[in-house]
Amino acid sequence: MTTALGLSAAAISSRPSAASTMSYEEAVQASRTPLRSTPRDRELVRFATLAANSHNTQPWIFSARGNEIVIAPDFARRCPAVDPDDHHLYVSLGCAAENLVLAASTLGWRANPVVDGDRIVIALEQAPPAASALAGAIPVRQCTRAAFDGRPVVPEMLRQLERACGEPNVSAILMTERAAIAKVADYVLEANSAQMRDKAFMRELVSWMRFNEADAVATMDGLFSHVSGNPSLPAWSRGRS
Repeated sequence: MTTALGLSAAAISSRPSAASTMSYEEAVQASRTPLRSTPRDRELVRFATLAANSHNTQPWIFSARGNEIVIAPDFARRCPAVDPDDHHLYVSLGCAAENLVLAASTLGWRANPVVDGDRIVIALEQAPPAASALAGAIPVRQCTRAAFDGRPVVPEMLRQLERACGEPNVSAILMTERAAIAKVADYVLEANSAQMRDKAFMRELVSWMRFNEADAVATMDGLFSHVSGNPSLPAWSRGRS
């Protein structure tokens, strides 16, 4: 689950007290409702906060004035154990900026982002509306680590994924053979085991875990354990991790 109505957009709106009275499904529906034209800035920020971001920490602060929206880092939401150089934090800001640019274009605004120190300054100017498949995908994008249905991905979709990586200095290694996947899985398991033995990493991870729907709605951030295929647990289980 991500935010509802730009909950992390501190300079535009504070976390609404109404969130605590919502059910989990209501909170999800509120965050993923189709983009509206008004209020413009709040709606653009809502779509920006649906971006992928590390640990769902939502490490951003939005401010708006006139036709300018600024995205700044919220260093109170750093993850020093897993992201000591803030690389993922800044990538998260970039994802939010990309979402905002795409959403703005559908409402008839050309968004021009410029990096200004730690901030991303986005100037808006009127332009013909330009809907896109990417903008349409924003409210339905989601992350899950639960088990997939086991059906093979169709070849054309694999080719689309491979083509999507066709950027300068970027290449994709597509593995579909079981033996090749198993070799990579061994390295992933070894890396995961090393992280799990790291006490600082585990403390940080658990601090961002939300073990049940009430926990997730109360904070409107973090990693809901259910998306990893785990059952909901009482909040006190955090202290037993």
